[in-house]
Amino acid sequence: MLIASTIGAVAKSLGGLCGKHGAAVSYSEHGKTLYAQLIDGRHQVLLVEINFIEGEYRDLIAKIRSKDQLRDLFIIVYAPDELSKSEQARINGANAILTSPFTDIKILTLFKRAFSLPKQCLFVSPSSHEEFSLALVKMGYDFKQVNDANSVLEDDSPQVPDFLIVDFNLPDMSGTDFVQKLRENDRFKRIPIMIAYEGRGAGEIEEILKTGIEDVILSPFASAQNIKQIQDKFPLPPKGRRLRALVVDDSPTIRDLIASMFKELDYQVETAENGFEGYKAVQRNKPDIITSDYDMPVLNGWEFCTEVRDHEDYKDIPIIMITTRATELDLKKGEILGVSAYLAKPFAKDTLKAAVETAISNARTKKEQETIAKFVAADTLNAVSSMVDEHQDAGMGESKHITVLFSDICAFSSKCERFSARKIINLLNTYFDLMVEVLSQNNAIIDKFIGDAIVARFDSGDPATDALNAVRGAWGMCRELERFNLDSFEEVQSRIGINSGEVILGNLGCQKHRLEYAMIGDNVNIGQRLESSAPKQGVMISESTYNLIKDHILVGERQEIEVKGKSEKVAAYVLEGLV
Repeated sequence: MLIASTIGAVAKSLGGLCGKHGAAVSYSEHGKTLYAQLIDGRHQVLLVEINFIEGEYRDLIAKIRSKDQLRDLFIIVYAPDELSKSEQARINGANAILTSPFTDIKILTLFKRAFSLPKQCLFVSPSSHEEFSLALVKMGYDFKQVNDANSVLEDDSPQVPDFLIVDFNLPDMSGTDFVQKLRENDRFKRIPIMIAYEGRGAGEIEEILKTGIEDVILSPFASAQNIKQIQDKFPLPPKGRRLRALVVDDSPTIRDLIASMFKELDYQVETAENGFEGYKAVQRNKPDIITSDYDMPVLNGWEFCTEVRDHEDYKDIPIIMITTRATELDLKKGEILGVSAYLAKPFAKDTLKAAVETAISNARTKKEQETIAKFVAADTLNAVSSMVDEHQDAGMGESKHITVLFSDICAFSSKCERFSARKIINLLNTYFDLMVEVLSQNNAIIDKFIGDAIVARFDSGDPATDALNAVRGAWGMCRELERFNLDSFEEVQSRIGINSGEVILGNLGCQKHRLEYAMIGDNVNIGQRLESSAPKQGVMISESTYNLIKDHILVGERQEIEVKGKSEKVAAYVLEGLV
């Protein structure tokens, strides 16, 4: 932490208070620019006096935000009193304001934000809920449990939790009475509260909701739904940085209102007065969420939103449109352009907070779905949808005629012995990217990766089309691998096996734990064995595949391959070209 001040005594006093709570404190030096001191010292926090931000350093915060090395610096402006409007304008871009008296509680609260410390959850319950506590700790929360209400009310330590979860059934008072006492307590009156309720009584739930708490979680408390609800209400920042918000509005009053709300939620906030300046801010900082006015000069809200959505790096940032225009037509236009939420003026602060929470939750859900899609085959998602929409039995399988493709790298184990893990991972990922791109162009469904192997299936419903797509994909993989080897630090050769026939497709695994949508059967095994028998940098196809597409391919002599687990040999051909 670096402290920049015009009054040495105040700076030393503040430094002592910060050092008391574990900060390594330095002070600004004469004869050396503040920017150089910040960069050379690799400081995470700048604590700067309001009167320091004038003259040479009048644009201090803006200049700090323009420097890549200092973009994530946490800036705290301290002052003896509340800031005037002109002073607030001067410190636009600061993360927090610290006014006297400078207390332990204020410093600890700022440290939690400044150093991205885990949000603390205080769970008040007489019962042990190990699964629940373990789930929150794994998520990254600082979890603490207290058995009764009075222990919390009597605690006078300077540290306060970021949120409380209160058991409805406490030994010394009811959960709702405890919430009321917390609201009357200066230390806790602004802390968000959730109530954990093991019952299902409508009357008691109504009583809980009347207390004005954030939300209710029902038993079992460690359910995925409850954990996600907590994560949505109290989001953890990405590792290594704070969440960033961008507020774009030509009204200084609205800008300040929204910015102050985001700062209360521990966001690093930047503001812009029109869409043009807003887009430049997006390029500089890539915020986690954006609020934008509709009617603005230079670049209005729609144009700004379009620019953001058209850029690959920014298209998933949630955008809340704040406007007097909220007709059905406007809502539809916003949906097409990718507006995450609408907020009609005038609005209450709580309404804005709810809109932000909804937009972030929806964006996280979309991101989770996109990420999950990278880990499962495309038709697995279809199977899940069928199970949800049609209540299909998860244990059911179906027999289908498809074509399967197995690909494996030759002598991969020896490569692992000769190269570092990092080099092997880079080699594999580059190889997979190229091979999967070729397969995808030929309508493959990537079933799985097994070490260095690729398993794919072709399932259009037309056996001849599937067989031809598989063979074209395999031939394209061989040609792409030849090009890959021209620049690779290590030559890679592969074998590919292809077979067509009836297989069983269905969900395998434990229904109470984890299922895998998989293919099994004799024809799957044959495809895998053909890959083992294929020549290096070559493709071997079964006779059943050949018979479906023999007019479209060139092959070598018919061979009979011994296949492990089968008493009869399997007829196969080596692919030599496409017609």
